[in-house]
Amino acid sequence: MEFNQFTYKNVSRNAKAYFAYFLSICISSALFFSFSMFLFHPNKGQLKSYINIAIFITEIIAYLFLSFFVFYSISVFLKSRYKEFGILYITGISKKQLHKMLFLENIIINSAATLSGIILGLIFSKIYLRLIEKFFNLNSLNFYFPVKAIIITLTSFILLGVLVSLFTSFIIRENEVLKLLKATKAPKPEPKSFSLLALLGLVILLVGYYMSLTARKENLEKIMLPVVAMVVFATYLLFSQFSVFFIKLLKKNRQLYLKNTNLLWISNLFYKLKDNSRMFFLVAITSTVAFTSIGTCFAFWKNTLGNIEKRHPYAFVYSTFGKTDMVAEETGFLEDILKKENYNYKKVVFQSATYTSKDNEIFTLISESTYRGLADLLNIKPLSLNENEAIQIPFEDGKIIRGSIKIENSLLSVTQKADSRLTYVINNDVYVVNNSLFDRVADKDTSTTIYIYQVNNWAESYEVYDRFAEKYGENSFSLLLSKSHIYESEKRGYGTLLFLTIFIGVIFFVASGSFIYNRFYMDEEADKRKYMQLNKIGLTYKEIKKIVTFEIGTLFLIPFIVAVIHSSFALTALKNLFEMEVTSAAFLVMGSFLLVQILYFLFIRGKYLSEMREQLTD
Repeated sequence: MEFNQFTYKNVSRNAKAYFAYFLSICISSALFFSFSMFLFHPNKGQLKSYINIAIFITEIIAYLFLSFFVFYSISVFLKSRYKEFGILYITGISKKQLHKMLFLENIIINSAATLSGIILGLIFSKIYLRLIEKFFNLNSLNFYFPVKAIIITLTSFILLGVLVSLFTSFIIRENEVLKLLKATKAPKPEPKSFSLLALLGLVILLVGYYMSLTARKENLEKIMLPVVAMVVFATYLLFSQFSVFFIKLLKKNRQLYLKNTNLLWISNLFYKLKDNSRMFFLVAITSTVAFTSIGTCFAFWKNTLGNIEKRHPYAFVYSTFGKTDMVAEETGFLEDILKKENYNYKKVVFQSATYTSKDNEIFTLISESTYRGLADLLNIKPLSLNENEAIQIPFEDGKIIRGSIKIENSLLSVTQKADSRLTYVINNDVYVVNNSLFDRVADKDTSTTIYIYQVNNWAESYEVYDRFAEKYGENSFSLLLSKSHIYESEKRGYGTLLFLTIFIGVIFFVASGSFIYNRFYMDEEADKRKYMQLNKIGLTYKEIKKIVTFEIGTLFLIPFIVAVIHSSFALTALKNLFEMEVTSAAFLVMGSFLLVQILYFLFIRGKYLSEMREQLTD
């Protein structure tokens, strides 16, 4: 048999061992290819330059993470083949030949998986492009044959395979054959933990949670990095120290420990939790990043409509900074467009006056008629106003109203507060006074005029702004704020972030699942021998099935539950800081990942039990 043929057969014989590695590369390359396909799409020119830069940077980050993930996976996988390498050394294989074999294996697996990923990406490309249209609010992304994306994906992942092959030469060294042969059989010492470190990790985690829940916008920048560092460090201690400490407590409870098959699964977890602490830590942190980032972006994306109604209640707001001779022309042009496009609109000429008192207090005033016009635009019932009274419209809703103000020689009592949305175009408190008083102040002091238009179907009025900007875009003496334009811009911005975080999150999740699969594959042979011996002395397959199910389920769920708890506190802090609804976003994101996690658990459990069943007599 030729050496290349031997290498090919070696790959086919180890198909089960390579399955997770192959599947991970396949899915990762499919995602990478799909992303590249969008990056080089000929109709993508509608996007802003900063969005294109963000997409490009995200693809680089994804590739770097995939590289790390592949290196970690192959290092774990190679340890499970030490016995095979030891046998090859005994039969006379040289170090150079072994490295050549691993190089060819990696090239075969990477090439096959990458090609499969590209084909998978092409199959689902139409659905993928439709989803991108929704996220980015693009007009049309037609299917095209992505030659550049194919070349870049193939080159990137084959290069990754070459780098992995070079990496393996540093892991596999020609040590003593006996050491390689016995590497997987060496007895494990009892896991150790330090009670102080275990409790310290729990305390740090609780303090981090408390700081996140009590964070305020004023101190967010100061505490964000310390809280993240505390939670990451505490998570590491949670898996490396507290998990072992907790299992020791279970073992001390003799009534629980010695009941039925509890002794077996508790003892198994005792070793596996410690052996896999780093892997659980990585899975928990990457899952937390995925849940939190996707949940945050989805919450902002979903709350865009509610926020825009509060922050920009009017469809169009026109103001000028000079050249008042242009006002009639530009407002006339705007109104002509609205009429031609059959928009039924209401108009209010918003005039405000600035009054400076003898005590150098500055008050912004509007007339009662202007106030009633604004209230009519927003379908708000106007408050009644007597001659010696004023209504305060605070810049922020929660602000306490003052008792009185003195305008000219009139002392006005302020007893009522109106909706702050009415005068959002002015960045300070506004007071409503009677018409005659306002006219006297406006004649003497500085006044400003703003033109406000309200239309019912404002979300469809995007083209109105485009036509106005096309004609007067170079005029720096006026400003037209369009609610639909702001809404579409924010929606596209949050859609971009959501799309990018989903992309990275899916890669994280694929990597996490592969980490767990590789660890189970490493322990599979030892578990087979262990359960075969237990089966011979009376342990039934039903009992083994129960133990394995509980054990695999626990190892799957522990990092997931930790990630869910971390993300829940992070999203709750987001809710407190920005007063937005995040519950539905959290349930949707975490529920989706939980569903995939359950399917992945059932798949691995099924394969694991089928392997065990073949070796058992009952």
